[in-house]
Amino acid sequence: MGKRLYFLARAVLLLLVIVLLPLFLGHRLSLSIIPTPQVAVIRIQGDIWGSYTAYLSQALEEVGQDPAVRAVVLSIVSPGGEVSASEGLYFDVLKLREKKPVVASVGEMAASGAYYVAAAADKIYAKPGSMVGSIGVVAILPANDFLDEQLVTTGPFKRSGGAQEAYVRQLEALKETFIAAIQAQRGDRLQVGQDVLSRAEIYLGLQAQQMGLVDTLGSESEAIVEAARMAHIRNYRIVDRTPVLPEFLGWYARQQANAPRTAATVAAPPDNLPPGLYYRYVEPLQ
Repeated sequence: MGKRLYFLARAVLLLLVIVLLPLFLGHRLSLSIIPTPQVAVIRIQGDIWGSYTAYLSQALEEVGQDPAVRAVVLSIVSPGGEVSASEGLYFDVLKLREKKPVVASVGEMAASGAYYVAAAADKIYAKPGSMVGSIGVVAILPANDFLDEQLVTTGPFKRSGGAQEAYVRQLEALKETFIAAIQAQRGDRLQVGQDVLSRAEIYLGLQAQQMGLVDTLGSESEAIVEAARMAHIRNYRIVDRTPVLPEFLGWYARQQANAPRTAATVAAPPDNLPPGLYYRYVEPLQ
């Protein structure tokens, strides 16, 4: 009887080794090969300029190609900026959205071009007091052409690029493009029409949610949880994939981070804003 129990115990132990050991080793190996799913956070802060957005675009492309990143959260605190830079980020986010869920989380402000970018995400989170909207265009017009004895040009507007009336027409064309993009991305969630959007007003997050400009009132951490839910993952890591900026841009970013931050300070225009067309909110003068 004792020998039978002994051999039975050995058989059971051998069976456990044969069955369980490969399972254990396979699990450990899979952990080393298959990375833990990640939710990547990319921060968009301050004015949206071409040189700055080049690094943001690269970061968006990298997380799109990274199989470990299963969802992306855009943490936005921005008054907008250059027209082409804002449009470029908008298209980059749309491209990223084809690969994995993207959720935008608004801090103090996502206005004008920054809201343009946010609208490309699958969902937009904002705080009740966030400033959202300003769907419109600002133009800083060039000086009128004048004779210069040292500079000879062909065409009456070679120096300025066109008459001021032409800039007004360009403003209207860009405004219509902006509104069309918002309507296309927000779709049936919008509770207001083109007449309201074209007023270029800026709203509290609470108002924006009621109007359908944002989806949910909540924090960045809640936006991260929603992004993970959309990606169908439970156990995940949160990784900051905000690009490291070169020194000449890093100094600007540090100034933004160290200064007291309110909607008014975010919207304050930089010095010597050059002539051009901008998707940017500017705080009214007191």
